Amino acid sequence: MANPKSIMTKPFIRAWRCIGLDRFARNTRGAAALEFAMIALPLFTMIFAVMELALVFLISISVEDAASTMARQIRVGTITAPGIAVTSSTATAPDLTTFKQDLCNYILLVPSSMCTNQIQVDIRPFSSFSGVVLPSPISGQTFSNTNLCYASGIPSDVVLMRVYYLWPLLTPFLLNGLENVTTFTNSLGSPGGAASGTGRWAAVSATEVFVNEPNASFTGTGATC
Repeated sequence: MANPKSIMTKPFIRAWRCIGLDRFARNTRGAAALEFAMIALPLFTMIFAVMELALVFLISISVEDAASTMARQIRVGTITAPGIAVTSSTATAPDLTTFKQDLCNYILLVPSSMCTNQIQVDIRPFSSFSGVVLPSPISGQTFSNTNLCYASGIPSDVVLMRVYYLWPLLTPFLLNGLENVTTFTNSLGSPGGAASGTGRWAAVSATEVFVNEPNASFTGTGATC
């Protein structure tokens, strides 16, 4: 006696073949394109994340090198930071804007116009190493440059110089790992030149601590913060 299951399934098999669904099921043309479309977005996102992470590291190294170069010029008396209120643009006492431009000349991969808007500088003198303190401009996820200083002191002063570069993050993968600034409060110039604003930045920083050379040609103003 014939198997009842085979009798019941034969009409379905004939109908399947009749309308060509069996050929459709066996057809694998376009499968590679479909699979690529499924993985393309996460793949390219990951590639961009790796590229941006590499840029952040390169910017970090470049900011450290620029800070070291400018700190040496302050230490030996080539230039002085005369204080926030001073607007001199002479070669030996640049104002804050000019100092930022000079600093940005040593930072690679970033156009100067973009760099001067993204970079923040804090230079303050102390009478001794034991008196050095590190007041942070970052509170929570807010960066405020209201209390930043721009004064390099006089000969034999201990000077703390900090440089912050706010790199705008674009890749979603990096936001949780690198994002540490989402709000900016401005008094000296901010990212994009705005008075204040919100965004997603990685604050790349470099710190230099040094003692001003005790030479007679050093003409620091003695301004403090």
